[in-house]
Amino acid sequence: QSAKVRVEERPAKTPNASVNAPTDTSPTRRARPQQGDQIHKEDRRRPQQKDQIHSEERRRPQHDDRKRRRRLDEHRDERHTLKKLPTSESSRLSPRNSDLVNANRERVGSLPPSPRPRKSPVRAERKKPASSVAVSSLGQEIERCASVPVQASNVRRQKALVSAMPSPVDDREADSDEPVAVVSSVDAVRQSESQYEDYFRWQDGEDRLQTIELHLPASGATESYSLLMPKSFDRESESRDEYLPVNDLISTVRAIALYLVDSSDFRHKVCGDKENGILRQLERARNRLNGRDFVGAVHEFNRLLDLERVSSNIGPVFDKSHIPSDLAIHIVEQTYNRVVAPTVDMLRQYKAFSNNVYGEILPTLVSEFIERAGISHDTTFIDLGCGIGNVVLQVAAQTGCFSCGIEIMKVPARFARRQAQEFEQRMRLYKLNHGAVQVWQGDFCESTDVQRMLPRADVVLVNNYAFDSALNQTLLQMFLDLKEGTKIISLKPFVTPDHKISARNIYSPESILTVRRYQYWSQCVSWTDSGGEYFVQTVDRSRLNEFLAQRGML
Repeated sequence: QSAKVRVEERPAKTPNASVNAPTDTSPTRRARPQQGDQIHKEDRRRPQQKDQIHSEERRRPQHDDRKRRRRLDEHRDERHTLKKLPTSESSRLSPRNSDLVNANRERVGSLPPSPRPRKSPVRAERKKPASSVAVSSLGQEIERCASVPVQASNVRRQKALVSAMPSPVDDREADSDEPVAVVSSVDAVRQSESQYEDYFRWQDGEDRLQTIELHLPASGATESYSLLMPKSFDRESESRDEYLPVNDLISTVRAIALYLVDSSDFRHKVCGDKENGILRQLERARNRLNGRDFVGAVHEFNRLLDLERVSSNIGPVFDKSHIPSDLAIHIVEQTYNRVVAPTVDMLRQYKAFSNNVYGEILPTLVSEFIERAGISHDTTFIDLGCGIGNVVLQVAAQTGCFSCGIEIMKVPARFARRQAQEFEQRMRLYKLNHGAVQVWQGDFCESTDVQRMLPRADVVLVNNYAFDSALNQTLLQMFLDLKEGTKIISLKPFVTPDHKISARNIYSPESILTVRRYQYWSQCVSWTDSGGEYFVQTVDRSRLNEFLAQRGML
């Protein structure tokens, strides 16, 4: 009240007061009550403003903090996985991989602990189930992923299965005695075991075996094969898209006997005797669904192979620099069935026939490409748009050359890298050498790896069947960096066969290319069963130089 009284006693200003009138600069008591009232009003409003600020902070999306927490959570999971890696798993790694694991342990161990996430004021944060904790063992991880209920999202299940597979490593020598860990036939079937059933009919009193060990050429190497078959398998049609472990085992026995043991006696006992040979026994037992005879034939093959190993007869019967196409295709198909086939549905989530997705070239046509382009062990091969990497692997296996590829889509590129890992380990099991393999993920129009490799490339494969004209023109500009004599294999031509050099197109990329057209037949590509054509362009600047020389422009 006193403040109010003092304000009322304040003299009012007269409009005629002089501007230059002297003012009292001493502190006045009459100005303070107004300031005091204003301060008290602000203090009364302050709790409401604080509540408003706190509510805005709760609603504000803190993107930087969330990203930081996400990265730290990923490092925490990586640290947990590496620290939980058992000794049995570590002993199976190569020295280089052991160094990588130790380096990762040091790198992850030095990271700061991840912050504890704040609970939302609206609802409490749900705890992760125990099954989501990272497991180091590959077999345990696959079993955990396979236990995801069928009613759950197929995409989530397949992503979990993909993450359980091994990561790629560098090349290894075939003669090394170091233990090799591969994805076996049993591991591939276990990922979808509920969709499999017994292949053979067992008599009463017989052991109903579901797996069997097959010996391989490398010292002490074996692989567990499943004796199951898909429930949807049609014995009459035998679709090539379904993995049948029994057929895979028989094909492996045939490949070992024909190509990987240098003994005519062993070869005759396995495949030479058309009536009582081991291969004939396996096929007869498969056709009659006789499990006991099938298992007996496998055990006999293992015994004979062990005797040949003691006699030091294990070795290829062909030139090591050029593996027969049948053997190379068999190994690539085995790799595909173990890495890609169990989660192949992940590759079907795309827009078909676009610049990014355009089908697959099958092994028969790849073998023709190798012969037509003259690819040998000293060739550098690059696949622009390699997909899951089958062509890259087959070229490396069949010719022994350096084979590389690039894929723009993340899921196929990840499959390609893991196929390269499985392929390299499987080649060691068969004691076979192969060319170096490298796969990148990215856009080949912008990749620095491609820009670095193109001037060195001898053969370039481009499946441009569904590419638009703009992308083909971009590729033509990239081909200007190719060296003389480089061959470009494509499904559509980059230059017409009747292209003629003139003054108007001397600076066009087409002027340095010559082209030849070839036909391919059915069962050569994945997008059609009918035949088609492909083109082999060769970098040849001699015609352009001759044209320029005739006109004095050189």
